[in-house]
Amino acid sequence: MDLVAHCGAVSRGSYIHSLVLTDIASGWTEAAPLVVRESSLVVQTLERVRVSLPFALRALDVDNGTEFVNDRLIEYCLSHGIELTRSHPYRKNDQAWIEQKNGAVVRKLLGYKRFEGIAAAKAITRLYGASRLFVNFFQPSFKLVAKHREGAQVSKRYHPPQTPCERLLQAESTPETAKMKLREIAVALDPLKLLEEMRAMQAHLTALADGEILPGMTAEPPDLAAFVAGLSSAWRAGEVRPTFSPAAKPRNLRGLQSVAQENVAAMPVAPPAEAPAPVMKAPERPQLIYAGSGKGSFHALKMAWPLVCRRLEGCPNINSTQLFEELCAQFPGRINPFQRKTLSKRLKIWRQDARARGVIIDQLKYRNLNNKPRGRRPDPFKAHWAEMRQCLEAKPDQTAVELLIEFRARYPEHYSLRQLCTLERRVRVWRREAVQRSPWG
Repeated sequence: MDLVAHCGAVSRGSYIHSLVLTDIASGWTEAAPLVVRESSLVVQTLERVRVSLPFALRALDVDNGTEFVNDRLIEYCLSHGIELTRSHPYRKNDQAWIEQKNGAVVRKLLGYKRFEGIAAAKAITRLYGASRLFVNFFQPSFKLVAKHREGAQVSKRYHPPQTPCERLLQAESTPETAKMKLREIAVALDPLKLLEEMRAMQAHLTALADGEILPGMTAEPPDLAAFVAGLSSAWRAGEVRPTFSPAAKPRNLRGLQSVAQENVAAMPVAPPAEAPAPVMKAPERPQLIYAGSGKGSFHALKMAWPLVCRRLEGCPNINSTQLFEELCAQFPGRINPFQRKTLSKRLKIWRQDARARGVIIDQLKYRNLNNKPRGRRPDPFKAHWAEMRQCLEAKPDQTAVELLIEFRARYPEHYSLRQLCTLERRVRVWRREAVQRSPWG
């Protein structure tokens, strides 16, 4: 069992998580959305999934997240006779079976967009209701039989591909009543209707993630006429899901030296006296800069290090955050945001060498620069929180940004955009309490 976050490119605020469970023996996979990441919601969703499983839930293996390793889940497993185990500490991908299903099922269906709010959770619930039948009854998969290694060569043998439903029907441990129910469900299913329902929900979720205003979802799936008519030619160009993003992932930015070499190489060369037209010199391929042992890559931070040393000689007490912001402003788009930790490590080494050379470095000061007394700040939303709660109850799907913009228009002298993180925490707590109070949560 694992959680998949649907936060998009920013992990701030409250967003939907998918609770995913897969059976190692049969490959049966279940998924359900959580409005917020909270331990009580995990237990409630697990209870709904356990009741709908075609077999008895005997054991659970989870990672070391606080949403799983807590008293509520432990008490639930003890009361229902479920063995609870966890993965090794500090190993995020220790569960190969569930990590494979996270990518092959959840990410294939929902992609990497950001989904938040109750409306998106209802649409994802309907999507998982159709995909659960489609994946478990109509999608066969391989299962490893044995693996043999001879030196560097690894030989693997697999069972013939089967669906999870077929594996459960062939298993001797599956009760006959469960087998009869599985056969009845399999006979009544139509894969085309399930596929069209999944595509309709994917299009609805994509529109929600893009901020479009949509009418309420219909209780019945759309007509299959247009969908079936397009199947005869869909295979020619390949299927494109609504959650597919045509934008490619950004490439690693090249170093300052390579960019400078390309600019110099692309400059026009002065033509000779007899040549009537200018001749452009072909750009030469820049040489790799080996930032680490054995792996060559363009490292912008390594090329900017002489400038960093010059800045440190003039102001050795500057902290790494301020220095990193200066580099980002001086070389826009060339410094990777993930290089902040690397810069901190190199600054630590530089200060050690500087102290050995006799450079006097004062104590670093990161907080309390204005000599203000420390303590908890007053609540900035205390005066109008009751009014904000009324707005949230009227429109529970609105984000903290929209709420802050609305109250900045009402009270322009009270609020600013710097208070967005505080308001997001307040809204997240309110949504968690609202979900616990609601009968369906």
